[in-house]
Amino acid sequence: MVYPNRVVLSGAQRAELRGLVGSGTAPARTLTRARVLLKVDHGDGGPGWSDAAGRTRPSPGRSTSTRARCCGCAGSSCGRA
Repeated sequence: MVYPNRVVLSGAQRAELRGLVGSGTAPARTLTRARVLLKVDHGDGGPGWSDAAGRTRPSPGRSTSTRARCCGCAGSSCGRA
């Protein structure tokens, strides 16, 4: 499937997101978006899940997944995703 906003994370970005999710101290919205970005990462070492697979329960719905993908691929810091 062709994605208009393909997420490709570097190893450092992936490590930062995993640390954020692992600590569990960030706001729920940030943690949810970090989980989505980790699932749909098409970079080396990322699972590269489709949008449908990335939304498996207890994960977020379509709109949250889409927003996370758009914010995450814009080159912004992981904390803003």
